Order: sequence, then structure tokens, then C-alpha cells
Amino acid sequence: MKFRVERQELTEALADVSRVATARTSAMPALAGVELAVSGETLTLSCTDKEISIQSTLSVGGQKDGVAVPSARVLTDLVRGLPDGKVQVALEAEALVVEAARNRSSVMCYAAADFPKIIQASAAEGTVSASVFGEALRQVVRAASADLSRLALTGVLISNQAEGLTFVATDSYRLAVRQIAGTSLAGESTVIIPARALGELLRLIKDHETITYRLAADRATFNVGNTTLSTSLLAVQFPNYKQLIQPSYPNKLGVNREALLDAVRRSKVFARDTIPVRLTQSTGSLKLSVHTNDTGETIEELDADYKGPEIMIGFNPDYLLQGIEACVGETITIESSDPIKPAVLRGSTNDGYLYLVMPQRLTS
Repeated sequence: MKFRVERQELTEALADVSRVATARTSAMPALAGVELAVSGETLTLSCTDKEISIQSTLSVGGQKDGVAVPSARVLTDLVRGLPDGKVQVALEAEALVVEAARNRSSVMCYAAADFPKIIQASAAEGTVSASVFGEALRQVVRAASADLSRLALTGVLISNQAEGLTFVATDSYRLAVRQIAGTSLAGESTVIIPARALGELLRLIKDHETITYRLAADRATFNVGNTTLSTSLLAVQFPNYKQLIQPSYPNKLGVNREALLDAVRRSKVFARDTIPVRLTQSTGSLKLSVHTNDTGETIEELDADYKGPEIMIGFNPDYLLQGIEACVGETITIESSDPIKPAVLRGSTNDGYLYLVMPQRLTS
């Protein structure tokens, strides 16, 4: 195998695919590698952890067809550090030789036969707006859990419903729901896709206009430009999230989004570990406060439009901050019923998004 390519193009392609290469090399060492396959003038780069795979293609100066599987981490770091210009890459014996300017490096390779075959979803193909789909992912993926012992909570539920396409994620402490009216997906009507895979897809979208997808019963495949992401689906029962959302809330507060963001960020300086930020809601005002014996305290008051009796609710500042960041609009609405029940955040743009967050119990 032998080819020439611009360093920057190879760097970007390696960055796209190498994130899913696994560091767990004992059982299948080749999973730590990136497969480089040259056919004519096309280079295909592939990485997989057997659950998620990413492939990207590049036009190169192909000089000899072939396949090599060097370490994804080593090759990515090496190419990133090379000077700009053409890079010559060739497989010599069991090593990948990389030459650029006056540098010559060789990276040992895994056996190409040990690299698993990349499987893609076999289903009808559809196309969706990358900006709309990406915004929904940005808003929802953040609420999924990373705890593999609670597998159902590590996924994002995507379903075609009467009101449109619905995205849902929860880690049991917060819940994010985004509906896109008048939109549906071809293929399976309801899937649970690992949030980790959708996080990688979100990074691949960049400035692309469309996403091509295939949704099968056990696998989903997404094409963005010259890059393809495939992932197995989660065969689990998603929690009944609708029972957590009340049809209406007696308390409703409206506050400037940017002002609230800045205030919560300042409060986070003092809110350590299990210390919540307290939101005291009263007529015309929202007061944020944190008090700790070892760090100190902070109190900040914001102008707000509030309807309801005075109420104090405590929240994990990180969860609250992520909800505010995900909402879109000049103002944020916080709806609540009492200090021990979930509150709901919505943005003023009415984009079909809500973020529900559980409160923390307050002590005197």
C-alpha cells in the first residue's frame, strides 16, 4: 500500500474516525487501530469498537492498493505534528512508513485480517436537515447517562409520533425532550440509539447541510459528507418519561436567559459537591444563593416575571446550567409546583424543547 495526501486532509480524516478506536486492546488489539484501505485514488479510513464505527474517504494520490492497520492514536498524533504539505505513506513489511519534509517515521501495524468488518444498516434511505437534526441532538444528548449499569438511560429515544419527530433522553435526574413538528424518519418508527454514538455524529455534522440515514431494527447508519457512522441500537425498554411531565404548573417564572446563565455560572464557584444553588422565586424577582461553611457564600438577584407564591427550590448547578444552555430564546421560563417536584425549563422561541430537572432537598 502506498499513497500521497495533504497533511491537513489526512489530519482531519483521522480526527473524525479515531475517536471510536478503543484503548481496550487485550481481547482484540486491532480495535485500537485505524484501517487504511487504498483502492485506486481513494483512501478509506475506518475505526470501530464493534458497537460504533466511523469511516471516512479521501481522494489521494494512490500509488499501490492495499490495507494497513496502524495504531489510531499514534498515527493521529504523528500526522497532526507534521509540517504542512504532502505526506507520503507506505506499508513496508509490518510497519507503516510516514514521510513528510525531512521526517521519516514508522508505525507498527496490527494484522489487517484481525480488524473487524464494518457493518452498516440495511434499510430504506432517508435525508434530514443537518442543522435541525443537529440542534435536536445538541439539546437532548446532554441529558443521557454514561452509567452502563443502567443501559436504557445511556440511549436517546427517537420516534415518529403524531405531533412529529421526538427525541428524548434522561439520566433519571433530568429529562430532555425535543419535538420537531411535521417531520418524520423513514425506516423503524422508534429506535434507541446510544447517546455516545449521537455525540460523535454531532461532531461530524460541522457545516454540512444534510444527513443521509438508514434505520434498521438493530442498527442505524448516518452519512455526513464523506464520513459514515454506524452504530448498533439498544434493545431495551425506554422509561415512561411522559408521566414525569405535568400538563400544567401553578408557578411560572420568566427571566432573561443570558442573565440567568451568568448568574448560575457565578453561583457554581461556591456550589461544590452536593451543595445546591437555591432559587428563591417571588413577585418581580429571582434570587440565587449558595452558602457553604468552608468556601463562603454568594447571593444574586435578577429581575423576573413571576406568577405564584414565593418558593425556594434547590438545583444541582451543573444540571441547571446545561438546561439553560440548551434552551433557545431571549428569555427562559421555569415552571414548578413545589420544592420537591421536578421543574421544567423552556426557551422563549417555542421550538418544541423542554428540559425537566429534579430538585435537591434543601437543609436549613
